[in-house]
Amino acid sequence: MDSNPIRLAAKLLAGGLAFAACGETQGAPSSGRVGGGAGAGKAVNVVLVVIDTLRADAVFDPAGTYDTPSLDRLAKEGIAFEHAFSAAPMTLPSHMSLFSSRPVLETGVLTNGQDVRTDLPLLAEWLARNGYDTRAVLSLGTMGARDEARSPGRGFQSYDCDYWNLSLAEKTFERLRESLAKRDGGKPLFLFAHFADPHEPYEAHGTETHTVSVTRNGELLVQLQAADLQQWRQTVELGPGRTVFEFVADEKPMKFLVRTFDCLEKGRRATVLWEVGKEMRGVRRARAVVDRGEGPSAECDLRIWVNDVANEKIRRKRYALEVAYADRYVGELMKELERLGLYQDSLVLFTSDHGEGLGEHGNFGHVQNLSDGLLRVPLIIKLPAGDPRRAALAASAQRLVSHLDVVPTLLEVLGLPPLPGQRGASLFTPHESVHVAQTSKPEAKRNLLAFRDERFKMVYLPDEQRFELYDVLEDPGELHDVFAERQGERADWPARLRDAYGRTLRVSGSEGGTEQAERDAMLRALGYGGDEE
Repeated sequence: MDSNPIRLAAKLLAGGLAFAACGETQGAPSSGRVGGGAGAGKAVNVVLVVIDTLRADAVFDPAGTYDTPSLDRLAKEGIAFEHAFSAAPMTLPSHMSLFSSRPVLETGVLTNGQDVRTDLPLLAEWLARNGYDTRAVLSLGTMGARDEARSPGRGFQSYDCDYWNLSLAEKTFERLRESLAKRDGGKPLFLFAHFADPHEPYEAHGTETHTVSVTRNGELLVQLQAADLQQWRQTVELGPGRTVFEFVADEKPMKFLVRTFDCLEKGRRATVLWEVGKEMRGVRRARAVVDRGEGPSAECDLRIWVNDVANEKIRRKRYALEVAYADRYVGELMKELERLGLYQDSLVLFTSDHGEGLGEHGNFGHVQNLSDGLLRVPLIIKLPAGDPRRAALAASAQRLVSHLDVVPTLLEVLGLPPLPGQRGASLFTPHESVHVAQTSKPEAKRNLLAFRDERFKMVYLPDEQRFELYDVLEDPGELHDVFAERQGERADWPARLRDAYGRTLRVSGSEGGTEQAERDAMLRALGYGGDEE
């Protein structure tokens, strides 16, 4: 994800959770310097495309389960890195590591909903200072911010996070076209295109029909198609006292989940009493009572977000449908760039912020662990036409690489200085690396920190003061913990992991945002914070 969680994010935003850094913002002054990696003095346009929650094996798919012709084309025209890893299985922490070339333990952005430190250098800011027109179109509420200075969009002259107009990839693409039409033709372009599909909950795209009837005091208000449409909004008149809303799933043996129910009266949230658990997961009938107390009748902006909860087989099927849908609009974006003459000579980078659990380790969704299914991501880099370094870039294609390596590689192509404090290394120079990844409470159930190289992954569980070790070469499913027998093969990692976790605590306490109740509700609706099975 209109099946994706964007509509709920919009609901909460409109209900009083205000964000800055949306729309046109003033970027840093240009230094007049532009890149020239593909040719002397030639400015190179940059297009960074992210499909949220996309597993690497959905693109590098030898079994043929997924339909991704657009990404297959991009992989043929560029270099595909099949062993690339994200810094976190959460959207905002992952993106901030991607844009800063620093691990989460240095960015201090541990969870969604945090502010971004003002002293953290970010790619868009760096490019704006070097003469770029920096533009972003976002499709997930977790990429917003409460004020401009601490926004993840710092440095973007245009940061489009108009969530109400955002839902499916089709809508995202239309907003991308509008943003491209407004670009400054006198400057090189940096475009960040973010597609939320296939983030849960997954759309059935019309292949299934499951309904939830919503009644008010016994009178039918609406019947929602829970396999596709999640959010419904209508103004209703409420009298004094108690109004009973009831949610009833159809006769099919499907669970359903009312993720959020809100009644906003002239911008003020009315008291809502739940008679069956706040999220009502796994029941076919539930009630909510709005108690207005004394007073005359009033109009209430009623907003409901509902979706069914499918079994593993159906989830996998829907996930594949969502991947194909997102791929289609990446293809539309590529065609639009070609129409505008911006494709061939541009540096195009494609990746995901993290993967997704589809039943492995009993996990659906992301956030909760650091398995490769959640951390391994597709990475494709297409050099500008005429850049002679394809062979040099291809030399790293089969190595373990990190999101932290993207910014150094990009800046080398542009001929620009390194981003201050970057930790990654350019992929034009093959190198061995130990990848660092982590996930954090309160969205995750446990704090976890991991090191991974091409042979081993060690996971530190600080709350339990213990370690797990997996031979990912011999045991790619990470099913057998061999820490007791083989810890000596990475003998220095336990001490280094403890030290790294200590640094995480120090950095995150310096300038982090705190989760508010409404922000927490939005994140739960997006599938974070204990919603995994």
